[in-house]
Amino acid sequence: MQVARVFKTLLLAAELWLAGPILYLFTLSALGLMAARKRRVERQRLPLSFDAPRINFAILIPAHNEELLIGHLLESLAMLVYPKERYTVYVVADNCTDQTAELARATSWAHVYERFDPIRRGKGYALNWLLQQLEADQLIYDAYIFFDADAIVEPTYLQAMARELERGTHALQGRSTVLNATASPSTALRLIAVTLVNDVRNLGRNALGGSCTLGNGMCLSRAILQRNPWQAYSLAEDYEYYLTLVQQGIQVRFVPEAIARTQMPATFAQMRTQDVRWETPPSGQSRWRMILHLLRDGLQLRDKVRLDAVAELLTPPLSFLGISCLLASVTALFLKSRLALLLSLLLGGGLLSYIGAGLYLLRPPRIVYKAFFYAPGYMLWKLWVYLVLRRSKKYTSEWIRTNRTSTKRGAA
Repeated sequence: MQVARVFKTLLLAAELWLAGPILYLFTLSALGLMAARKRRVERQRLPLSFDAPRINFAILIPAHNEELLIGHLLESLAMLVYPKERYTVYVVADNCTDQTAELARATSWAHVYERFDPIRRGKGYALNWLLQQLEADQLIYDAYIFFDADAIVEPTYLQAMARELERGTHALQGRSTVLNATASPSTALRLIAVTLVNDVRNLGRNALGGSCTLGNGMCLSRAILQRNPWQAYSLAEDYEYYLTLVQQGIQVRFVPEAIARTQMPATFAQMRTQDVRWETPPSGQSRWRMILHLLRDGLQLRDKVRLDAVAELLTPPLSFLGISCLLASVTALFLKSRLALLLSLLLGGGLLSYIGAGLYLLRPPRIVYKAFFYAPGYMLWKLWVYLVLRRSKKYTSEWIRTNRTSTKRGAA
């Protein structure tokens, strides 16, 4: 009896620890749904249009052996509904051994820089180098937008970003979704996961006053880059730069009307390098030291940006939370603990509400729902990446390109 009581106490303690991040996600999903409805009403009253855009953009594309996909991105950039004289596209062909640079030059309007450095490899180094080249060439812009070479951009992307910049915002993140969602079960599950992270959470953070994370399609003003020069070189360079900003209390605003669709790997084998890169912790100070630093400053300054970043850093991946809730329920049944079982069911309900919010915003085609049959394997894979692969130098010692197949259009 004494041993059983100890295990019940430990189980309840573990469930209370899980309650923190799940409550955070539930709160963001509720706020996100309300924010989405509010923005929908605003768009109906104030259509996205400009009489005389004043923002000059530089669009930066780091590309390593992307001859298969970069042409689709350049085609979409040529169709942007924005004055041509107000934006310029720059491609940095980074350590390429294929025709990436030649394909970009063939457009006659994309400016191509080639970089060869076998030691400093990766997107972070390529972006730092490209920004330095633009400064050396005295090419000055109001704002800089960063796109992955596997993306396709909606025509109104720059309009949406320009509107927020003219309101005085300096760091923005567009909506990133999946181009080839119906290509395979893995891409369908990717669509759901990306929607939860990039739509639900970021809409909720906008409403909460926090800062959304950075990724494909981020937009930074010149003032931000002058104050915080790009020096993020880890495999998760965009997340590393996000942490640089939030440590100073700088908010990144989410712009859901600025949409970029990304080509995702269609098989679990192709997903490996991308998943490891996404889950790899940024370089620099330790995670816990950063959390304590943000928590101290957030409490002292009553700053929502820093405090929200603490919650973000303390929230494990959905796969970890989902499997933990399942194990808690099974353990509670084994120990015959009604209280622990009730708490595990409440935690599971919170996660289902979070996922439901994403599906409500997404309204995906029926084929995407069929991918849920593959969700257990997907969750186990993500858990393996989170707990094992991301800590292995074999997979995190250098940037490795993710293999994909070309798909120009797909469900989002």
